[in-house]
Amino acid sequence: MNFTTEEIAGLLGSGHHGPACRVDRVVIDPEQVRDGDGQLFAAFAHPQPLGDTTFVLEDDIAPHVPYLTERWWVGGTAVNGPSTEVMVRAMAGDDRGRPTQCERVAVLGAVAPWVTAALVTAALGDGGADHPLPAPGPSAHRERPGTERFRMPLALLNHADDRPLTVVLNRRHRGCSGADAALLDPTTAVITDLGERHLATLGRNGALDSTREVLDRLHPGATLVVTETVADALRDEAELDLTRWSALSTFRVRTHQAEPSGCTVDAIGSWGEVTVEVGPDGAALALAVGAAVTAGIAAGCAPEALRESVGAAARAIAESMVVRLAEGPTVWDRSDATSVGDVSAAITALADRDATARFLVLGPLDDGPTVSDRLHARLGAQATEAGIVVRSADAWGSGAPFLEHPRVEADDLAAAGPGAIVLLAGGDHELLALRSRLLSLDRTRP
Repeated sequence: MNFTTEEIAGLLGSGHHGPACRVDRVVIDPEQVRDGDGQLFAAFAHPQPLGDTTFVLEDDIAPHVPYLTERWWVGGTAVNGPSTEVMVRAMAGDDRGRPTQCERVAVLGAVAPWVTAALVTAALGDGGADHPLPAPGPSAHRERPGTERFRMPLALLNHADDRPLTVVLNRRHRGCSGADAALLDPTTAVITDLGERHLATLGRNGALDSTREVLDRLHPGATLVVTETVADALRDEAELDLTRWSALSTFRVRTHQAEPSGCTVDAIGSWGEVTVEVGPDGAALALAVGAAVTAGIAAGCAPEALRESVGAAARAIAESMVVRLAEGPTVWDRSDATSVGDVSAAITALADRDATARFLVLGPLDDGPTVSDRLHARLGAQATEAGIVVRSADAWGSGAPFLEHPRVEADDLAAAGPGAIVLLAGGDHELLALRSRLLSLDRTRP
């Protein structure tokens, strides 16, 4: 981003107050404001997602950094405009606010899309360079709750170099994915699955519609990376002609579990086959690994380099999501999985593992209270059929036993002993309290 505040006011056709400042980064969280760091603070005048942050402008923000505001000038340098979202999206859509020389990759899917984005970034990066990996665990560790609609414009505005920019598209409501894709103008789109997310408004048909929104905005010269299953569904169910993208790359994955030493993922496509070592607990990342390898092959990366870069990143992420309790079970921390499609995939991965006992502790999903019960019942039935013991947090009518006090529940699970696997999935305070207690016990990393 390379703007002055006067240029931003000119772009928005809005008011400017105070001396002009050059800015190169936008923040929306007051806790991230740093004096003299070239920041522009974008204030909200609405309760969500971070509260009415215009209330802190006069004392905490205006004396230190320039700001965008939907309200009145309270000192310092300010740009008055319409809604905060409109302002930052307008900036991100301007050539002065967005990277134009780097690979721009859009990721769409319900199964751990943040992992796919991290692995694609590693695949498209410069070989053996270290890439910062996102934090595991609840989504709040990576993104403040409720800020999904700002993910794309902030990613564009704050991307400062020519490294690949990989962004997960927002699928929370109809139209969100298409709006994000239009703003990003991706050079590559990666679609790993059509798993359901936010079932109250999307579901299977909605997942197809969300994908269609993205493809309607994808330039025919862009690279399209999809699984063979997704490609078939788009042709058969959505009646989309994928041949209009000359750089179409389809793939499938195959896993080999060698207990207890490790797991490999074979990424297979018309371009050949690449085998990636992902560690003993990396099978659940197979789709993300396959997508990253395929995107790398499409970009001209050498298979051996991809085997190394994607494998190293996948092993690090898988290890960060697994804790082996001393004298206790292995804990799979999938508290990032809060959609029905993602949890279903995690259950499938657990069902495929040899274990003396398997447990699923299922917290609320992000699909809304009106459908929570039937979602939990459906996922519980899938797990039960696979021989997995299910415990449910906050899901009336799900049919699964409710959790005891987090301390009691965690101690009971820890007593399952070595050889057992506990899968934590979903969110909300009750599951996260159990997670905190369970992971605080004496433990060893893989």
